[in-house]
Amino acid sequence: MNISKKMLGLLVLVCMVVVISGCTTTNNTSSNSGNSNASNSTNASASNDVTVIVSYPGSWAADVSGTFGYRSLSGTGDQTTNLGSVSGSVTISARKTEGGSGTLTTSIMKGGKNLGTASTSAPWGGASTTAII
Repeated sequence: MNISKKMLGLLVLVCMVVVISGCTTTNNTSSNSGNSNASNSTNASASNDVTVIVSYPGSWAADVSGTFGYRSLSGTGDQTTNLGSVSGSVTISARKTEGGSGTLTTSIMKGGKNLGTASTSAPWGGASTTAII
């Protein structure tokens, strides 16, 4: 199986998880409206690095994938993770790991620009977004 079939399979799987988990909002725009000042920062970010952000007051787990490979993240509260200088497709899929009703938001940022955002307020819900860098 070549890399493009793997990426397509992963994208289909992520979409199925989002549909099942109750993703309520998706906004793939190039606006600057993302939360680039999350309270926990995994790494410092250079101006053109790609970062993924999970914003949720409770516990969550997330999967990040792209041409760089795969990363598994988890935490409580807001977290920004620097992926470095990557190109191609980047997908982040996060889910609540407790039944909270607060809003969980995922974002993909590059150089201060929001490349994609998704959110859910469903208990046990998940949110996923993909951007082409």
